[in-house]
Amino acid sequence: AGAAWVVAGALVVKLGLLTKSHVLSQGLAGRSAMNYNHDTEMDMRWEADQARRFKLLDTGLPDASIRRVTAGFGEATMSPGSLRAIGAAPGRLAGGNVTLGNALSALAINAKDPVHLAKVCREILDIIADRDRIGMHREFVELKGAEAMLQILRHHKGEVVLVALQIFDKLSRTSAREIAACGAIDVIVRICETDGQAPHTIETALRVLHGLTFENNVKLLLLRHGVRELAEALTQARPAPGSVEALSTIPTEDDVRAADQAWHDVLSISTRLLTRLGGSRKGGLRRLPA
Repeated sequence: AGAAWVVAGALVVKLGLLTKSHVLSQGLAGRSAMNYNHDTEMDMRWEADQARRFKLLDTGLPDASIRRVTAGFGEATMSPGSLRAIGAAPGRLAGGNVTLGNALSALAINAKDPVHLAKVCREILDIIADRDRIGMHREFVELKGAEAMLQILRHHKGEVVLVALQIFDKLSRTSAREIAACGAIDVIVRICETDGQAPHTIETALRVLHGLTFENNVKLLLLRHGVRELAEALTQARPAPGSVEALSTIPTEDDVRAADQAWHDVLSISTRLLTRLGGSRKGGLRRLPA
């Protein structure tokens, strides 16, 4: 009987050791098992981080996380449809509830409404025109504001194009590289070359190009895209008054005087632009009429 008890005790001990060994082996196996979903997510995050860094490498922009809060913006410029689209209540006053990002979203929502686009663009112009808003300029281009203005220049005419050019004019000294990178130079040149273009629109477009010349790398791009030849052509000949949109079928003396002043302004800024780009290849600049 005693021997039986000894054998039984040995079996119990052996069974306990086997159970403990099994538990430990299972635990270690659980720890070493790979979570393939987790590894895939980490790989995707790493790839996205590297893609973002590569994209920002030559832009001069900071490597920052996704922006979730943007500068405050006046809601009074937004249509009820735009306010509903961004989740804001129509009629609510400003106070930081609507942001610059919301305003750019409103431009996308109302892309086919030039009247409303002009209204929102004028409000954006008031904000970025402040000389103390350099940070606002940086935020505007980070939120793809330059690309939004470029779409307006490509697909619209009239007042909204003029306001978009005025926004580019304000950004030209602080964000020249970003404006050039989005492909705006060719579009602005085409605006200047369009038959029947209003002189005030041409003047504003030339002011944008003039502002871009203060960034050396962009200045070289302007030369490659034929901006010097454009400025030189504008200093050599003034378009016929009949092509001026501001004139009526039978222009009055005041209309002719206003058109003359408008084209005088075009001649003035084109001469300044040509000087910034090294002057005429033919030698000498045309003097402004007295």
